[in-house]
Amino acid sequence: RVHGENIPMHFKARSKHPHYPDRTAVPDGKVAWSTEWPEYSPVEYTADVVIKNDVSKNPKGWADPEHITNADLQRKISYCGQLQLLNGRPLNPRGRTGMSGRGLLGKWGPNHAADPVVTRINPQTRRLEMVAIQRKDTNEWAIPGGMVDAGEDVSVTLKREFTEEALGNNHDIAEEMKQLFDSGGVLIYRGYVDDPRNTDHAWMETVVKHFHCSDHLGANIPLQAADDAKAVRWLPLEDNDAEVSRLYASHAEFVQEIVRRHRAVVPHSRPSIFQNVLAYLTSYGPTILLLPFALGFVLSKRYFSRSRQ
Repeated sequence: RVHGENIPMHFKARSKHPHYPDRTAVPDGKVAWSTEWPEYSPVEYTADVVIKNDVSKNPKGWADPEHITNADLQRKISYCGQLQLLNGRPLNPRGRTGMSGRGLLGKWGPNHAADPVVTRINPQTRRLEMVAIQRKDTNEWAIPGGMVDAGEDVSVTLKREFTEEALGNNHDIAEEMKQLFDSGGVLIYRGYVDDPRNTDHAWMETVVKHFHCSDHLGANIPLQAADDAKAVRWLPLEDNDAEVSRLYASHAEFVQEIVRRHRAVVPHSRPSIFQNVLAYLTSYGPTILLLPFALGFVLSKRYFSRSRQ
């Protein structure tokens, strides 16, 4: 928690991003804006790609103008409440980050995203898994989400981003995927994201929804990395705390909540010894299951051939 305030401490928002200059180091005790720190001198940085996409200069741009009015800022909607302004700039609701400006984020204040967590029960192990993509910018594994376009409904973003990043726009199972996302999913989180792209004046906020596949759909989704994804796979979620904890930004917290809810509904979801042995054997392919029958056939043939002698 931020010292003196009942809000969670952010850590990744103060960490190194591969495309950012080094931040001013911010000790835990100096994160809160309410803590006086007259010597605080954050590194000013806004990426060139953001500046080039200024909507006031580029008709196809997606970024706020460099200078924005207080009235425009106050019209922005944040899941964290009303924006606090200082010198014409919004303040990060979780406190100092060591960097001013917008970094790689296009909007002053909240930058809204949507993160669909698509899960299945593995056909062999019967364990809970989720679709995870490997980000190109940080190489970290993450939920295949993305930014909400201006005026776009979050439900549209959830479906679009999953299709673009994890399916490579493959439409072989389009109808089943449509039904999955049309279900609306289960809301897991709505709010601030502890993201390494955040700055003192621009930050990520998201809506996280959980979509669970039927056994048939989970076994047939044609995963294919595309768009901002370097790779895609089914990531085991149970008894895999080390890997889950290394997910990008706040994604580990979202996924851990899904696992907690899953175990509450299916307390005995862990497979039996027989299921583990079966999963191990089938990992070598279905033909290995014929091995005991083939061995029995050979032994019986030898036995009868000897008995005739």
